[in-house]
Amino acid sequence: MNPRILIGSLAVVVVLGTAALPAAAQDVTAEVKTWSGQSLRLSRPSLEVFYTILPKEEGPGGPQVPGAGSTPGAMGGGASSGTLIGTEVKGSVQNLSRLFGGGGPEPLQGNRQAETVSIRQAGVERRIPVDTIRDLAFKREQVSNSTLPPYIAPTHFRYAASVLLNDGSRVEGDYVNLGTVILRGLSPEGRVDIPWQDIEVVRFSR
Repeated sequence: MNPRILIGSLAVVVVLGTAALPAAAQDVTAEVKTWSGQSLRLSRPSLEVFYTILPKEEGPGGPQVPGAGSTPGAMGGGASSGTLIGTEVKGSVQNLSRLFGGGGPEPLQGNRQAETVSIRQAGVERRIPVDTIRDLAFKREQVSNSTLPPYIAPTHFRYAASVLLNDGSRVEGDYVNLGTVILRGLSPEGRVDIPWQDIEVVRFSR
């Protein structure tokens, strides 16, 4: 069983050993500050987006795929190149019932490295290549009158972001939702995974 360490209010998974990572990422480090006040320094950092793919639907005429897959890292359909704007699961009622325990083949889980971060300002979306980002700072505001159940409503936040680019320019966003994204990197103890919602600021050094 992989060892686990607990940092503040975060459950950070540590996996012994080094995963294969692109050579370009080997000289990059990330300094992370979490909302709980913890600070970490990670080598070989990457932003990983997770997604779900529903199995093909079997019909009278053989296999059918009426929108049975999910679009990794994209919301609202369409092609994606790892853009961080959430994860949408699509499919027929029969396929979706499999996702929620209705029997049939199990959905396939996957992840891949994200290439861009999407933020919105006044309704205009901008996609920023990850390798051009120096600092990524989040702001959050608790949602008042949340419709979520009382036991989870205190964790319901709306997020904004400020991005400092390598060229010194800054991009502001009044709304950001990175969906299932985590920041992944290596510490002296092993691999560390941090959900983006737990990050206050991350600074990349290249």
